Amino acid sequence: MLHLRKNLPFILLFIGIFSYILYFSLFSILRYEKLYSHYFDLGIMHQTVYNTYQGIRTGDFSRILEMTDPHGSAEQVKRMAVHNDVFLLFLAPFYFIHDGPATILIIQSIVLGLGALFVFLIAQKIFKKFTNAQYFALVFAYGYLLYPPLQKANNFDFHAVTLATTFLLGMYYFLLKKRYMWSLIFAGVSMLTKEQVGLTVAFFGAYTIFDSAKEHVSFSRATFKKFVFGSSLLSKIKHFLTKKQNRFGLFLFIIGVLWVIVSIKIIIPHFRMGEHFAMKYFQYLRNTPMKIIPVIFRYETFHYIFILLMPLGLLSLFAPFQIFIALPDIAMNVLSTNSNMRNIYFHYDSVITPFVFISAMYGAHTLLESKFSVLIRGTKHIAHFIKLPKGIVQIVSRLKHDPEHVVMSFLIGSIVVVSLYMSPLPWGHHKDMFPWGPYPEKYADIKLWKMYLSDESIKVSTTGHLAPHFTSRRYFYNFAEGYDLAAYVVIDRSEIHQGFQTELKSAEYEKILHDWRYIKMYDVHDIEVYKKLKF
Repeated sequence: MLHLRKNLPFILLFIGIFSYILYFSLFSILRYEKLYSHYFDLGIMHQTVYNTYQGIRTGDFSRILEMTDPHGSAEQVKRMAVHNDVFLLFLAPFYFIHDGPATILIIQSIVLGLGALFVFLIAQKIFKKFTNAQYFALVFAYGYLLYPPLQKANNFDFHAVTLATTFLLGMYYFLLKKRYMWSLIFAGVSMLTKEQVGLTVAFFGAYTIFDSAKEHVSFSRATFKKFVFGSSLLSKIKHFLTKKQNRFGLFLFIIGVLWVIVSIKIIIPHFRMGEHFAMKYFQYLRNTPMKIIPVIFRYETFHYIFILLMPLGLLSLFAPFQIFIALPDIAMNVLSTNSNMRNIYFHYDSVITPFVFISAMYGAHTLLESKFSVLIRGTKHIAHFIKLPKGIVQIVSRLKHDPEHVVMSFLIGSIVVVSLYMSPLPWGHHKDMFPWGPYPEKYADIKLWKMYLSDESIKVSTTGHLAPHFTSRRYFYNFAEGYDLAAYVVIDRSEIHQGFQTELKSAEYEKILHDWRYIKMYDVHDIEVYKKLKF
């Protein structure tokens, strides 16, 4: 019994992780099967991984990281023409087990679920001096599993950068353990998930240097004068490099910056034959840089940051230094003209999430160490000028006697309340239950045509929600951008006048109805199939 009580936090942790992986694996697979996923981005990601798998299997290495250009050129391009998320290459071997989208959806849920283990281990290190360290770690781990932006990123198809959430947590944990090689490995893997992650790794490198200095240097005026005037520049550099953590931080900073520069200035332009497509989101900063001020201070910016921090009771505000590591991604999302980047429905918060949790842990630690002294003193000062009810003053004064239970109760309350409102889980106000409903009638038609067109050499074009079912092939054409090169065109008529790329789909649909090169050979349950005539 004693052994069970001692290991109860670990048992509950692994129950939570297993439940998360099981639920979101099933959810995302059912979402895909019931035609709720889309070409952007499950279809694109699956085609890239599938082509890489076929390249490895057949020895045709030209197919590695290959996809059909989703934006109208109809050419075969490398994935790096869109994003430098070459981590997709490492997912291809798993297609030897199953070569369908379900594989990467399950991997995504597993990797994100295991992030709770790193949250638990980091919290253990941070709260090790406190009586309830194990339970603080457990609460933060469950807060991670119930964090709405994480869950919604998991739900929204598949993205390599979503996996960076767990990899960046691993990077931070191994820094705490002084296991620099492992921290470097996780940092490197994180960068491979998307081009901009290098900036976060660079900021993490700067953080490690500052953290090292904070541990070993007293920032008095005398120390500052001695450092600035007391020795030569060369000796300062030598002294700096004698510390392993400084060398590690400097190396991370350099490789992080280099990764971003090489990705944005060399790799992507080389494969794209032009600059990164997302540069247009920030074009206004080049033309009218002063516009940055109203953008930063607009309501939408504060609302977005509030939504990211509120699930943990805004505890991150008590330790802003750690969330500084995620500043590059926060800035990109805030300054972008693409409002989707400030919507937690998508995957744009994946690099920010780890540092929301790390900073919240340190924020809670700050409150526990201070025993709410600032709040207590502030309340007493206010009481001198404003007549506060005696009950409020007494409650605030008692906080210092049991700060651990106060902080833990507040944290649990914040996690539960926000989850009840924002979570896509069945109990959430914004619950997403569509995948758990019945299969649509048209699913049988899709299975039929998926089997009929199973030869991966056949060139196919489909509408967006059908795409993930037909991208297990070398050549696939997004119907909205043009179907002309496809041998078969599969259309869900209910998609034509709604959803993403409506105008483009409508124009292409009108075109194919009068295109004498294609003959309609199937029309059941809103599913139309056209075959290209041979001459």
